[in-house]
Amino acid sequence: MSDELSPQTSYSPKVKRNRGISPLWILPILTMLLAGWLVAKAIHDAGQRIQIYFSNAQGLVAGRTTIRYQGLEVGMVRDITLSKNLGSIYVDADIYPEATKLLSEDTRFWLVKPTASLSGISGLDALVSGNYIAIQPSDSGAEFETKFTALESAPPDLLADKGLNITLRARDLGGISIGSQIVYKKIPIGEVYNYQLDSNAKNVIIQASIKDEYRKIITDESRFWNVSGIGANIGFDGVDVHLESLSALIGGSIAVDSPDGGQPVADNTQFRLYRDLKTAGRGIPIQIVLPDDSKISASGAPIVYRGIEIGQVTNVRLSEGREDIVASAAIQPVFSDMLTTQSRFVLEEAKVSLSGVENIANLVKGNFLTLVPGDGDRSRHFTAVRKNEFNEQQERSVAITLVSDNSFGLDVGANILYRGIPVGSITQVSLVNDSVHLSALIDNTYSELIKSNNRFYVTGSATAELTESGLSISVPPAKQLLTGSISFVSEGSNNAQESYSLYASKSLAELAKYNQSGSMKISMFASELPPISKGSPLLYRNLQVGSISDFELRDGGVLIHATIENQYKHLITEQSVFWNRSGVEVDASLSGISVKAAPLKTLVQGGIAFDSLAGVENKINKHWKLYKDFQDARKFGHVITLTADTANNAAVGTTIKYNGVQVGEVTLVAPDFNSDKVQIKVRILPEYAQKIAKHGSHFWVAKPEIGLSGVRNLENIISPTINVTPGKGKPHYEFALTDAPAKEMGTVFSLQSETRGSIKVGTPILFRDMTVGQVTDVKLGEFSDRVISTIVIDSEYAYLVRSNSIFWNTSGLDVSIGLSGANIRSGTIDSIVKGGITFATPEEKQLQPPAQPEQSFYLYATAQDDWKKWRTPIPRP
Repeated sequence: MSDELSPQTSYSPKVKRNRGISPLWILPILTMLLAGWLVAKAIHDAGQRIQIYFSNAQGLVAGRTTIRYQGLEVGMVRDITLSKNLGSIYVDADIYPEATKLLSEDTRFWLVKPTASLSGISGLDALVSGNYIAIQPSDSGAEFETKFTALESAPPDLLADKGLNITLRARDLGGISIGSQIVYKKIPIGEVYNYQLDSNAKNVIIQASIKDEYRKIITDESRFWNVSGIGANIGFDGVDVHLESLSALIGGSIAVDSPDGGQPVADNTQFRLYRDLKTAGRGIPIQIVLPDDSKISASGAPIVYRGIEIGQVTNVRLSEGREDIVASAAIQPVFSDMLTTQSRFVLEEAKVSLSGVENIANLVKGNFLTLVPGDGDRSRHFTAVRKNEFNEQQERSVAITLVSDNSFGLDVGANILYRGIPVGSITQVSLVNDSVHLSALIDNTYSELIKSNNRFYVTGSATAELTESGLSISVPPAKQLLTGSISFVSEGSNNAQESYSLYASKSLAELAKYNQSGSMKISMFASELPPISKGSPLLYRNLQVGSISDFELRDGGVLIHATIENQYKHLITEQSVFWNRSGVEVDASLSGISVKAAPLKTLVQGGIAFDSLAGVENKINKHWKLYKDFQDARKFGHVITLTADTANNAAVGTTIKYNGVQVGEVTLVAPDFNSDKVQIKVRILPEYAQKIAKHGSHFWVAKPEIGLSGVRNLENIISPTINVTPGKGKPHYEFALTDAPAKEMGTVFSLQSETRGSIKVGTPILFRDMTVGQVTDVKLGEFSDRVISTIVIDSEYAYLVRSNSIFWNTSGLDVSIGLSGANIRSGTIDSIVKGGITFATPEEKQLQPPAQPEQSFYLYATAQDDWKKWRTPIPRP
């Protein structure tokens, strides 16, 4: 137990103080330093706190809506608060420190969000990143600011610094909007960025920017016009509707054109914006003083020269002192030579009166101006006059007097016509010594028409004359009937007389042409005396020019004597034809009934008429031949003879036609007992005789054809006709009448067969189912042991027939019956109806030469199967 300690023994620990910092404090210290750094960084990153006032909070989200400058994020919305007056909202936003220099009093903010409208789509980038607030700093150096009011949209002047800025002045905005394009030759060169009313609110000021690369296009001569939407114009050429591009239709557009010779312009130059291209009036600018109440449209009234539009009125305004109405117009440069001091502008107005209607379209679209060019120096200022004033000012250098015993209802202003064209007018009507004197002025342009032997006659009123020649009624056109007019015949030397006689009608004026006296005698021969008597009139186109003096019997007929006044003897020519003109003439045909009454005197006394008809037989010995009526004389042309085996349904009256036009008719059908044939006499109308009665002409009967291959000449079922193909030889008067049209000459071959089968004249010759010829003759051979068929191959296909070609009959149906069944083979429809002959050339190493004309081939009854498979190539020569 010696190891145990005694209770009296004691132990004292030794305590030692540590004077350093405990390691346990390191972590709290680091935590506090990191927190301080984060706070400092947060304060630094927050940047500058600002307030932006908006009209509403739509599209704004705290903590998500960013603030961007040219696409770069420079801030963030932190809070959205309602203003104290409840009229708006404001957002608290932080601008990053590096962007605080963007803030000044003139800095502008606006919300960018996707927008779709008729003018286009904007803010597409906001679809991806969300709505954001755009910032636009100011370059003015204004003081720093932290409170701002946002704009409703992007400021319109953003585009102003990106090119040439121009200003357009217009009456109204039309279809133009911000973003509307400015196009040159339909290429966009700029756009509209702002518009507003001017200071007096009477016009619209449109601001636009032209891209730098296109600024040289804009000069002081440039013209701008609106091309928005759809335009319509009623003009000389009718209704003109024009539609621009779809973008111009939806968002509006402005077109520009710059004539050569213009000078570059400075920024903010002002131009006028015209409503359309016509109003823009590209061309030479001129000024025209208009009469009062001119009714000229200020937006495109045309200026016309000889019916062609050469310019337009672009504006109408009062002069500075309000004394005159001045129109601004543009003339096409090609007509600049007409803009001289003596040129006149005439106001064309609508006129509605009994005499007619003039410029009725002006009632709808307004009046227009006509340019009358003159001499002088270059001018750009003119005065327009009304048309009646212009006519009064025109020089009418030829003054004449018309003398008559009656005024015929004519008054001042009545037109004097030459061939229906007004060349002058009546200026005064007076009574002088029991005669009516009509003073007239003839336009200087037509002065050469007034000659020494002119004859004037009334054409402006209806007249009726009952004379020995019959009842003559004259009714002028409606306009002349209402206003009255005078026409004349221009004859004689260029020495104009001071006065002329005025005749009541044209026929009296024609009678006055002749002042000779006396008469000439003629004699006519007829097979029998027509219903005439001594004194019956001799008529030329219903005008009596003579009378029947006597008649006497002669061998085989009657000789009729007549006298013609010397003033009409020139009407008798080598081509004169005489016919009976008594009573009423009735011409009945399939086309209708024509009734023609003779003049009144000839209905009672009878009469004879004559006229010039080329190609008609008009003499019997030395006497004139008298036909029974005009139709008989008209038909009596050259007589030709047609010879045929039978009459072929030809009868008297059968028409002769060429290409469907009647050129003659059959006058006699008689048998020729010496030749067992029929002779058909035909009269060819005079005007066609020289073409028809020639050697080589071919006549055939056009018979109706009805079959599986078609219908032809169906109209000939009722009335057969004879067709003719004119020849080109010498005059000829005897021809053969055939049953078919003339065929073109080809190459002749002959085919030999044991039987005739279905072969006949007209049977087609086929090559690969194409008709290349036909059979022209079928007869027995010399020893009656075979059938000889003559064929003609068309010239263009003759080379297909080679010396070794094989011919076989393909007419009708080929029916074969065997153990395997029935086999039916047929050719074309024509070969079934008409029959047919086919040929082919064997396939050999060397192609045989073409067959010689008249070469004979054997005609097989049927074809071997391999013949139909031959495809021998035969080159065209």
